[in-house]
Amino acid sequence: MLEGIEWWLPPVVVDESGPSCAAITLELQQRGLINFLDDGSVNAERFLELLDAHRLGAGETECMAVAAESDFHICCDDRRARLAASNLIGANRVFGTIRVLRWCVEQHKIECGEAKRLLRTMREQGGFLPDTPQSFFCRGE
Repeated sequence: MLEGIEWWLPPVVVDESGPSCAAITLELQQRGLINFLDDGSVNAERFLELLDAHRLGAGETECMAVAAESDFHICCDDRRARLAASNLIGANRVFGTIRVLRWCVEQHKIECGEAKRLLRTMREQGGFLPDTPQSFFCRGE
C-alpha cells in the first residue's frame, strides 16, 4: 500500500476489469487496499457530455466525470484519455502506471530494478507503455 494514496474505483471501471480480475479486485477491496465508488458518485449528465466530447472508453470517461466534480486524481495509461483528463482537471491530477511504479520505489516498496522488470512484463503482456529507462525509477539511489 502506498502511503498517502487511497485508490477508488468507479462502477464502470470495476465492471470493465472482467471476470479474471474480479476476484483480485474484490480481495483488494476486502483488505482495505482499494475502495469502490457507488453509482451515485457519477453525474450521468456529465458522463454523457464527456463521452460525446472525447469519444473515450466508458471507464476513462467515468473517471473524468467523477474527478471533474471532486478532488480525485486519475490513474490511466491511455494517452488520449490522459490528455483529455489533464485538460479537464489539470495535469497535476493525472498520472499512469509508470509514475505509480516510481512511487513504489520512492516509498521503498520495490527496488528500482524491480520497477523496470515489472514495466517490461506489462509491455510484454500487451500494455501500451513507453519503454522508460531504469534511471527514471532509480532517481536518488
